[in-house]
Amino acid sequence: MFLYYYNLRFNFLPTGNGLSWSSQQGSLRLTGKWAAEYRFLYVPVWSSGWVNVQASDIRLNVSGKVTALNHRPQIHLGDCSAELGTFHIELGGGMVPWLVNFFRGVISRTIKNAIRDKACEISRSVLLAEVNDHILSLPLHLPVWENFFIDYAVEKSPEFTSSYVEAEAAAELVYGAQTCPSPKIQEWTEEDLVPRMAVMWIGESIPNCLLKSAHEGKLITYTATKDKPSISSYLKTSCSLFSLTLCMGHFFPKLHTDYPNQHVDLHFRSHEVPFVQFTNDTIKVNSTFAVDFHIHPMKDHPKSLARLIVTSTSSLRPEIVKNRLAASVIDTENHFRQDFSDIGIFSNAFLFLFGKMFAMTTSALTRWMVAGGVPIPVFDNVTISGESEIRIFEEYIRLNTDLEFR
Repeated sequence: MFLYYYNLRFNFLPTGNGLSWSSQQGSLRLTGKWAAEYRFLYVPVWSSGWVNVQASDIRLNVSGKVTALNHRPQIHLGDCSAELGTFHIELGGGMVPWLVNFFRGVISRTIKNAIRDKACEISRSVLLAEVNDHILSLPLHLPVWENFFIDYAVEKSPEFTSSYVEAEAAAELVYGAQTCPSPKIQEWTEEDLVPRMAVMWIGESIPNCLLKSAHEGKLITYTATKDKPSISSYLKTSCSLFSLTLCMGHFFPKLHTDYPNQHVDLHFRSHEVPFVQFTNDTIKVNSTFAVDFHIHPMKDHPKSLARLIVTSTSSLRPEIVKNRLAASVIDTENHFRQDFSDIGIFSNAFLFLFGKMFAMTTSALTRWMVAGGVPIPVFDNVTISGESEIRIFEEYIRLNTDLEFR
């Protein structure tokens, strides 16, 4: 027997009990042979022939549920029903062809039941293979920076209603052998929410884990040297009499005396763990940087001659960039204080000029910290719309978005 099944395409629909896949306008062609034994005047007679079946408008419905298995979603299929719209059967062959017609009804019912069973078997096979493969392709181990990853884990089985599916995932930042789990937000607001295709709530603990790990890994650093032309003259230990710009030696005569005709390297690094604050309609990132003064090159002069502490607060604007929740820096406010100095006191005039020249440096460090963003787990052929509605609440962000399929 040969079975050909056409137009096996499914529509997906969430229900109160899970998921439902339906298929309509399917068609089928079946060819085969039949064999029968009957008695004619008490004499056993064997006969055989052929059978052709054409069925169309086949309607299938398969139910299922998605559960959390090993922190990943997994599909489990349940009941299946199949209905045949148009059914046509042809029987032929045999020694007494007209006799076969007596059994047409029985044979038709038997073949219809076999078709229903086979259609459900094929449907389950197709759905299990395609849906589970698709689910398993959902990336839950996502790169953030080099050697930084976010691991998402489906904590419990998704909940289904007739209009939406709700799933909850926990996030853990992984850096080398270190991990930073994020605490769970107990309540998510739906204030003024008109849902689009997808609604996501993301807690501030995720970017804070990222910043904490970056700080502990000593990755938030920048060194300003004489190799940058715009600040080269400012970093000199000895000022030229004919120069119209001030240099380090002007503010710290000890530099000119002890290290004449050299340059200073300014090594910026995170001094304390930076942290992000989500409050109603605003995002702030608070950072404390240490700026160590070294004679150039720093690798040959590891001793810090002075240290300035910069407390920086930046306002951010959230945005979606390449399936990541990122942010751009709107403005930055810096405050400076002296930590220690072996080359003299940090005067107000020096701090004013320093703030003017290096405000962009602290802003650049902040932009570097937030520009990579937090990757959001979506399938490879799905893009989160850049026109998403982003609302900021206490301790979390709500992302209300449409999904674009490629």
